[in-house]
Amino acid sequence: MIINLIFIKMSITWLISTLPFLIPYQILLAAQSKKIGYKLSIGHIVIVYIFVYYLTGVLSFTQIPSIRDIVYNSFGIITTKGLAVPADEINLIPFRWITEGVRPYIENILLFVPLGFMLPCIWKKYEVLRKTVLVGIAFSLIIELSQLFNGRITDIDDLLMNTLGAFIGWVIFRLLKGHLSKLQDKVSVQSTGTERIPLLLREEACFYMAGAFAGMFFVYYPFLRSLL
Repeated sequence: MIINLIFIKMSITWLISTLPFLIPYQILLAAQSKKIGYKLSIGHIVIVYIFVYYLTGVLSFTQIPSIRDIVYNSFGIITTKGLAVPADEINLIPFRWITEGVRPYIENILLFVPLGFMLPCIWKKYEVLRKTVLVGIAFSLIIELSQLFNGRITDIDDLLMNTLGAFIGWVIFRLLKGHLSKLQDKVSVQSTGTERIPLLLREEACFYMAGAFAGMFFVYYPFLRSLL
């Protein structure tokens, strides 16, 4: 029970850390959407915050660095001659660690299944498999590259398994699509027929992902985590 309460408190703090970035974005988004005739439903706003909450959980689980790690060069990675990343902290050989157990592979797959499921559920443009997979690759790659600065292993296996997880999530969505039509109608952005969609709305998912990363990077890890 105590552990559950600690986790709830910690996870709420993840979401709070994103608000300095998400609130200004949502104010601009709402103004721009209203101007061109788009309607952002309450259901949509609720589901995107659930999406952001999930993203912060992923970033916490993968333990990305903080701005303090970069500024103070906590792990001695930044040198006058460039980056000095230990060779044993980068793995470019697929399935190098599989003989040590499959659990990390399964965890990395499961970690990105919700991403592959939620993207097409919230934004219909991601019903195209290629777009969902590309977002999965990009988000995973950003995480892996950021880990160059905090002493964690940047691993090709993580990238591959995360991408596979996003793909599986997309497949699950497609299998359940017939049962999700009513939910999509409630949470998807509804247009009035305008042809030109502004960038803030067109790439909404990417802005939320950036906001989640910025919140954890600039706020949670350097400041809020120490308060828990």
